[in-house]
Amino acid sequence: MSFIPLRYLSLFLVLAASAFPVKATEMLLATDKWSPGAISVSKSKSGPDVDLIREIARRSDADLKVAQMPWGRGLASMQSGAVDVMTGLAYRAEQAEYIVYTDMPYSKCRTAFYALRGVSQEIRGYPDLSGRQIGYVLHSAHFDRFDKDATLNKVGVPAEQTLLDMLLKRRIAVVIGTDCQFDYYIKEQGLASLVEKAPYSPGAAVDLFLGVSRKSVWARRIDVLNSIIRDLGDEGYLDRIAREYSHGPS
Repeated sequence: MSFIPLRYLSLFLVLAASAFPVKATEMLLATDKWSPGAISVSKSKSGPDVDLIREIARRSDADLKVAQMPWGRGLASMQSGAVDVMTGLAYRAEQAEYIVYTDMPYSKCRTAFYALRGVSQEIRGYPDLSGRQIGYVLHSAHFDRFDKDATLNKVGVPAEQTLLDMLLKRRIAVVIGTDCQFDYYIKEQGLASLVEKAPYSPGAAVDLFLGVSRKSVWARRIDVLNSIIRDLGDEGYLDRIAREYSHGPS
């Protein structure tokens, strides 16, 4: 019985490994169905977060998978490690305990209030919010004064779509959100004759980050994701998709 010398066996194993490349690491994204930021299993779905996460997955050799769920459940899944990443995250210290945020944001939106036409013109300053039911998405960060104000009549819901449905049915009077999302959705759904942005603007800019669950294998590759996002910024990719996004659907 003959034996293969150890040095030849080692060479054989290296050659075999190169012939059968290691499968890309899976990246499981949690997202809601909010358009246009939401990603869909459908390859035809478009939007800035869709383009971004697909490009990040391509450049990091990740096998991208998608799990659609309400925003709050997505955060809970990040905390438990059931999913790997989320997009559209504003930095919050309490969430940083279980989420690793990328070094730089990939987009910036502004906080805005929306109401039915006619009613919206009555909201010209922060005091005008008093006495009105204000819808917001649970676990979202808007601006400090609003977030900490316990005197306002706030109604938390799982998703932005629910906010507009409630507004149109007059179950709430005002909604708060980011202009990049609401402006797009209002135009996409042909709601511009019914819903409009209020004159009052808190002047709060919201940086949006890619976040990684601290329990994910991708948390150990955060430097790779940071490098990719910096490259996308340097290449003008982030600015380009932001411009396409702000123009709304054609």
